[in-house]
Amino acid sequence: MTFLNRIAKYALLITIVMLVVTISACLTINRDPVTPPHIDPLQTNLTLPDPVHVFPFEQAIITISSPVDSSVYAGAKAADKETIIRGNISSEVWIQDTYLAMIHDPNQEQFYTHLISAMRTIRDKENLNDDEYLELMTVLVQSIRYETSTENPPKFPVETYVDKSGDCDDKSLLLAGLLSREGYNVSLLSFTPESHMAVGVVCPEGEYRQTGYTYIETTNFSFVGVAPETLNGGIGINSDPLVIHVGNGTKTFGSCSESLYLNSVYKSSEQNVKDLTVRIDTLMTEMDGYYAKRDANNYNQRVPIFNDLQRKRLQFAEVHNYILQHQFDRKGAGQYVKANLPT
Repeated sequence: MTFLNRIAKYALLITIVMLVVTISACLTINRDPVTPPHIDPLQTNLTLPDPVHVFPFEQAIITISSPVDSSVYAGAKAADKETIIRGNISSEVWIQDTYLAMIHDPNQEQFYTHLISAMRTIRDKENLNDDEYLELMTVLVQSIRYETSTENPPKFPVETYVDKSGDCDDKSLLLAGLLSREGYNVSLLSFTPESHMAVGVVCPEGEYRQTGYTYIETTNFSFVGVAPETLNGGIGINSDPLVIHVGNGTKTFGSCSESLYLNSVYKSSEQNVKDLTVRIDTLMTEMDGYYAKRDANNYNQRVPIFNDLQRKRLQFAEVHNYILQHQFDRKGAGQYVKANLPT
């Protein structure tokens, strides 16, 4: 659920312009039309241990730990999450200003610096290319527990990282903040009617709905470039998103074609299992009839056909399940499919 749907109220101040004619000069007070949430560091006696995140990535189990300033975290938790709007401001403008302010609040820069340093250490150790490094950061955020509540306000990225939990917008803000600081051309994709948010990254082979970006789901493990058919609760994504560009990065993602191929194999293998099950059941009924008639010749002729269908169904099922269970490992899933997909 996104920012719009989780905040119960906003302070909407409509500016009334009054023309006052006097002998004296007029006094004009200039105010920003949008005042988004911000962090005021709050000194606290709380000892904040370094958060530790453990998650699977490719063929490894990754452990990430980086320090967080307790005063920044406390200030983020205590911050007023309402956005103040003055004047006739479109929803697109204040929504964009709000999310960007929460991503780029200057008090979070040290948090980003420490976390990115830890991520780069893993990148260098695992010898990851730019696509795999983007996937590493994506899987970290996807591994954070998804939870939603209509009563909770949105979180700053530092909160989501420390709390190890967040909604779709909480997790998307964190991922967009990381990717933009590592030079990727990223955006937020905000679907207001569906109360959903995702992240977009430029990928020439996998553009999503003419947005200029491909789709990254943050609520669960999912290949970069593959949009879900439905959200939690069976809700379909029918609207075009508000695209909110984040940062000035230029790096792109170049593996959308493989992600989309794996997704197509995932779907086709499931359909093949269903089709083969129908053929197997039909053949089994036919063989039962020959068995009842003691027609060994016709029965035996169909045994190798039956066994071959069973073998292929098992192979398709294994490919389907492997892709499903390895959404954090595009490269490994691609290698598995190449070696095991039935012809």
